[in-house]
Amino acid sequence: MAILRSVAPWMMCIVVPLLLNSGCETMPEWDSGMMSGTRRVEKKVRRADQHRTRFLTERDPESLNWLLKHRLQSGMTRANVEKELGEEGEYQEASKWLKATGGSFRTTDDAYKWGPDKGGRSVYLMFRDDVLVNFHPEDFELD
Repeated sequence: MAILRSVAPWMMCIVVPLLLNSGCETMPEWDSGMMSGTRRVEKKVRRADQHRTRFLTERDPESLNWLLKHRLQSGMTRANVEKELGEEGEYQEASKWLKATGGSFRTTDDAYKWGPDKGGRSVYLMFRDDVLVNFHPEDFELD
């Protein structure tokens, strides 16, 4: 019995490398049934492009919501936000009313407007030193 216990580890050291070097055609397809990371990213990018196009051409409110929910986050530069939404934001010179409506905004923050969508809704986003602040994607939950 003691001999088997000492032989087993040595056999594993020999058998495992032989099996690994015997050929890739016997290896299982790890990606079957699941989408690879690269394909998942590509699909998400395609979906973002579809929503961006729909928002720009049809002013679709659901596509705007999707972009806000899935593509924006606090800390993004205004240029990145404009790229994700597909158009430049309109600077709001008189934005004191926005800063007074709640949130943790400073009087020096800049407000930009996107929209309106076909339902008449516009989205106002606040930037501090050209960086998106106090943005909460969960505010744009899709029903």
